Amino acid sequence: MEYLKTEGYYDLNINIEAFNDDCREIALKYLYSFGYRTIAINHSIDDRNLETNKKKKGRDSLGAPDCLPKIFDIELLKACASKLGLSNFTFLTRLTIIFSNRDNIQKIIKSPNFKKFDLIAVTPVTHTAFMFTCSNLDADILSYDPENKISLKLSRKLYFQLVDKGYHFELLYSPAIQDASKRKNLIHLSHLYHSFGKSKNVIVSSGAEHHYLIRSPYDIISLGQLFGLNELQSKNAVLHSTRNVVVNAVGRRHGKAVMLVENLEPEVSIQEALCAESSDEDMNEEEPAQKKSKKNAYLVQDPYTQIGCAHDMPL
Repeated sequence: MEYLKTEGYYDLNINIEAFNDDCREIALKYLYSFGYRTIAINHSIDDRNLETNKKKKGRDSLGAPDCLPKIFDIELLKACASKLGLSNFTFLTRLTIIFSNRDNIQKIIKSPNFKKFDLIAVTPVTHTAFMFTCSNLDADILSYDPENKISLKLSRKLYFQLVDKGYHFELLYSPAIQDASKRKNLIHLSHLYHSFGKSKNVIVSSGAEHHYLIRSPYDIISLGQLFGLNELQSKNAVLHSTRNVVVNAVGRRHGKAVMLVENLEPEVSIQEALCAESSDEDMNEEEPAQKKSKKNAYLVQDPYTQIGCAHDMPL
């Protein structure tokens, strides 16, 4: 559960190419100088590239072991960070699934390597895949490729349905830096999130393939205004909301439970309980005596007789 102790700013989408052998140290220094302490190494898989050979499908109906890409060895990054003296660095692995067919997604989920990833992101290409994501698929992040114009029919109901399932909506800023059309598509998507869900559960990641495309968290906070986020939402997009993604991912992988915690009062000793019961009995015994004294008061106030018998109020 070391992932629950993460700190600093988060970038939950950095491609493997940014940590090649020739630029690994530079990328880590770059991220550390900006204040990032938790990063996720992204692996992408497109279901359209999966082999559909019937012989291979019959040979292993649960999906081939190499169905998913080989996980990046984060021990290399830990060793490099330790060598550079960069402390409090947390490295996660992430899988982004680009799919259009629900049958292919089942093959990916049943792959032996699926549970080895810390974070799961999905990018539905068709509306059918998007509806399947909203209803049946458990993941952490709903991502989007800004290279293509969004064709999904998003609504307020579907937006909050994903929020209730624990999804967070990702915006990638590095494609917006590289290309004007990608920037236009990304701004359009961010405004849809603002229109349908008031930008709730929105996170901002780099999606960078090179270290020079990464920007500081303060630049992202300023960029958030372009995405329809206020200052607090922009800060949460790289801080609190991203941490919630990591925490929710731990719950998704290890199971969910509901626990109720209450503050209990100190236990009462037996003697105090007996004293309380006796005092209650004494109070109950005194109540009839008060009624008798009230009745005797009428006898004293009766000017017509001095006989010791009960009378009603004098006429």
